[in-house]
Amino acid sequence: MGELDFKMFMATVRKEGSFIFVAIPFSPREAWGARPRYPVSGTINDFSVQGTLGASGKDYFLRLSSVWLQDSGIDVGEEVEVKLSLAEQRLSSSKKDQGKR
Repeated sequence: MGELDFKMFMATVRKEGSFIFVAIPFSPREAWGARPRYPVSGTINDFSVQGTLGASGKDYFLRLSSVWLQDSGIDVGEEVEVKLSLAEQRLSSSKKDQGKR
């Protein structure tokens, strides 16, 4: 994927209950076309991240695990720079499990 396929934005790491995430401020459908799922990869504050975007109504989010948050040194409430692109392939189960420890 080329550099133009990345979406860059600022977001605040949020927590609702035990659910930690960053909100996606754009429509993945408009950015990457209609798909049943949006597997993404990229960085948050230059720390690698990957996962599948979740949806709540028309709003999208990227869920972050507490282990990822601890490893990255990023805190809930922190404003972060997010750079995401649509992943080339669906995440394998081993890669998916890494982000959800």
